Amino acid sequence: MPVPTGDHADPAAPVPRALLRMLLVLALASGFCGALALARVGLTGRGALLFLGWNLVLAWVPLLMSVLIVRHHAPGRRPSRIGTLALGAVWLAFFPNAPYLVTDLIHLRAHGFVLQLFDAMMVFAFALTGICIAFLSLWLVHRLVERRLGRVVGWAFVAAVAGLSGFGVFLGRFPRWNSWDLVTRPGELFVTLAGHAQDPFAHPRAIGVTVMMAALFVIAYLMFFALTSLDAGLRASGPPPTDSPS
Repeated sequence: MPVPTGDHADPAAPVPRALLRMLLVLALASGFCGALALARVGLTGRGALLFLGWNLVLAWVPLLMSVLIVRHHAPGRRPSRIGTLALGAVWLAFFPNAPYLVTDLIHLRAHGFVLQLFDAMMVFAFALTGICIAFLSLWLVHRLVERRLGRVVGWAFVAAVAGLSGFGVFLGRFPRWNSWDLVTRPGELFVTLAGHAQDPFAHPRAIGVTVMMAALFVIAYLMFFALTSLDAGLRASGPPPTDSPS
């Protein structure tokens, strides 16, 4: 999937064709995942894994928020601080839903070989699509932060988001909190967060899951970032040398 790269890539510009193509590809991948889930219902007569579709829908929320943030900071506009903070808060609250899809691999169960293989491919397709959605969403905001505040702050932002997302995945997988609980059950959620903040080492599982997910996400994002920079690097180095005719 082509991505605008290099110093000329401005994520604050109106949505470019390359980004639209990526959104279309991700939409196609999401549709493919949905088709697999429906095919499984047809094969088994059970909708046991249909919740994967809802998880993927939630993964799209931060991507749409990141596009809005980018357009909010487009050249010629005067973005309001309140608007930016509101969009950023929604983006960060829903962002863990995308890497969370990786943990849905735990739902694989021992069935007949064919169904087990189908389930493995389907859950992997959902997880891969979710993580690509997360990468694009983070890339858009990362480049915007980098352009405004510098490269060091940009990568510090990536590390912070990875850590918060890792903790968000823990909250979703173990205490079973959801992003919308920030609005529907803020008091109870605050009590949970306060308990972890007061004595974090009393929650080794939270630390382990957070660190593991954050490290996995950062390493995977670095690979994604390197790939998006590859085309620009090759263009800058010029065409490969050719042998002179003897």
